[in-house]
Amino acid sequence: MAHTQLTSRREFLIAGGVLAVSTSRVLGEEAIRSERITLAQILVSRQVAENLARMTAAIEQAKRDRAGWVLFPEAALSGYYGGFRPAEVQEAFLQICRLCRQSGLIGLIGTCWQEDAEKPHNEVRIVGREGQLVSRYAKTCLTYGDATQFAAGGYPLVHEVGGLKIGTLICNDLWVTPGFTDGPNPHLSLQQARAGAQVLFHAVSSGGDQRYRAYHESNQALRAAEGGFPIVTVNSAVESGEVNCASGVILPTTEYSHILPRKGEAVETVEFTPKRREA
Repeated sequence: MAHTQLTSRREFLIAGGVLAVSTSRVLGEEAIRSERITLAQILVSRQVAENLARMTAAIEQAKRDRAGWVLFPEAALSGYYGGFRPAEVQEAFLQICRLCRQSGLIGLIGTCWQEDAEKPHNEVRIVGREGQLVSRYAKTCLTYGDATQFAAGGYPLVHEVGGLKIGTLICNDLWVTPGFTDGPNPHLSLQQARAGAQVLFHAVSSGGDQRYRAYHESNQALRAAEGGFPIVTVNSAVESGEVNCASGVILPTTEYSHILPRKGEAVETVEFTPKRREA
């Protein structure tokens, strides 16, 4: 009798579990799994070959770590200035695409990019796991220094890649730092959240002036809470001292789930959990 009761209870629990899974699928409540991403807090120079070597090493580490994504800082490939050589950057970008394909990675590649426009754009170029250009985003909220070298953005705020809706922003786009731009602040991260972004990737080159650290990091935390999604950030390393915005993953609770060392180069693979896709 006891054995019969135990078997019946086990069958009941199994049946209940199947029903719960079936119900969740009917309601569209699929489980959200964590994603692995390699954050490449690297030094960025005006020498494309040097930048490419550092990025190659980061991609190789991402492959070893079995990451699905790799995120680079603002202008990581070209160097952060308008005087880059477009042909050199384009050839280096093709190499990055080949590396992403060989490693099965989605690459979020910070680089300046020149096509037919009078001025280049400061972009995040999104490379798919097959090595193809999936989408791109150009910096919109230019600083005073940016405006003399680059054209403002005009690409989509939300992209479909890797089964997710993602947002990408570049440095000042998120925090519109007082003293560096006239504004106004278009609240791009909120626009992305309302457009269904499940995670925001933030490519940064903010330097080491510590006067701005509290503003940058509190701003990011509040944007994560406002959007209800994680913000995954990577800053470029500085030659000496500490960055004034940490690389890492900020949760909608305003806390870091992962944070990289503020000083020096650091390439680490971490996890983030996207926001549930809205119906």
